[in-house]
Amino acid sequence: MRFNKLFLIVSSIFSVSCFAQPSNDACDNAIRLCPLITTSGTTTDATAEGTDFGFCYVPENTTWFVFTTNAMGGSATVSFTNLVFNPDPTLGQNLQAFFFKTAGDCGVTPFTPLSNCGNNSTDFDLTELIVLDPNTTYYVQVSGTSVGAINPSECTFDLTISGSAVENPDPTVSIAMTTTTICQGVDEEITVDIIDCDDITNYEWTYNGTIIYSGPTNDFSTANLTEDGTLNLTISCGSFCEKTASSNDIILTVIPVSAEAGDDHFIEVGQQTTLVGSGIGSPTWSPSTSLSNTDELITISSPDNTTTYFLTMENMGCFATDTVTVFVGEVLIIYSAFSPNGDNVNDRWHIINSEKFPNMEVNIYDRSGQRVFSAVNYTTEDQWWDGTFKGKDLPTSAYYYVLRLNDEAGTEYKGYVTIIR
Repeated sequence: MRFNKLFLIVSSIFSVSCFAQPSNDACDNAIRLCPLITTSGTTTDATAEGTDFGFCYVPENTTWFVFTTNAMGGSATVSFTNLVFNPDPTLGQNLQAFFFKTAGDCGVTPFTPLSNCGNNSTDFDLTELIVLDPNTTYYVQVSGTSVGAINPSECTFDLTISGSAVENPDPTVSIAMTTTTICQGVDEEITVDIIDCDDITNYEWTYNGTIIYSGPTNDFSTANLTEDGTLNLTISCGSFCEKTASSNDIILTVIPVSAEAGDDHFIEVGQQTTLVGSGIGSPTWSPSTSLSNTDELITISSPDNTTTYFLTMENMGCFATDTVTVFVGEVLIIYSAFSPNGDNVNDRWHIINSEKFPNMEVNIYDRSGQRVFSAVNYTTEDQWWDGTFKGKDLPTSAYYYVLRLNDEAGTEYKGYVTIIR
């Protein structure tokens, strides 16, 4: 006798997916809802939390959303669409939701329910029961149901909020200037007119398509512009549901002008020094006394006393000014001895006015001609010579020094300094 074997192949109509816990599984992590912007959500793998509110149903796998009303308050509708349930027969097939306000943050009682109770397997809306207060935070709690099943439903969905309580008009911004031809380095006034934006969170100025300033306060200055270009302002409004607005363009012509009078000079009485200016425009030096000329970038200064000179550059009615001081007197005071004995008095070789010469080079030699100290920049105490060589104290003796200021005049000082122990 022949037997036929019957094989029954069963193909599951369900697919099993593994999801991470939703980021908004707790009230503290509620996702912000902004008017007319669709937000996606899911109850899959959500849990019940201690802050859940059981007004409409027994919370089983809740997720959270939050919205804040505008300055007027009024009506609000939270619409749930595109509900897709896991068809596993052990899972419920309805989605539950409502919104409420608290006495403070998420878990602060009392809780005040302010919408109808949503409980549906297809699209549904939550609407306010009473007019919503202005400038108030409301929480939307969403949960799956286990009614008629073993476990609560696992549902993905979209939700959108609308209504007079949450909608705000789009902001506008415009900019204007009394003149569009400006001088380089000058801060010209810009009139900024903003409408329907009470909470400005950021100002972003662009010039020739590049962001040149961005910040929560309008601290932009035209003084930083160095070339012709197109100026535009974009503002951001709202701490929660941000809206942006961009202004009209202003085309600017920047007249270049700049002045650089050079570094300060140090001369002794009866000496002279050369001032070398630079910049854009036609130069004028002042005061004119003790200068060889006042209308060229290079001039010779021979003052009897310390004098500050002003270099003014002019270009097409725009001006820039810089200063340089010629100090007259003893340039450096060089002590002939010091006592590095650890008593905190004259333990290092101090050269008065060395801080005025950051490029000064110091070299010190012993009697055999060996260099025992070398430094460029002798401006602060920690850089001054402490009478050591390779970490060891040098003996009482006279040491030969060579100081080079590395200035335009090639000033150099030579002499002896004695270590006294």
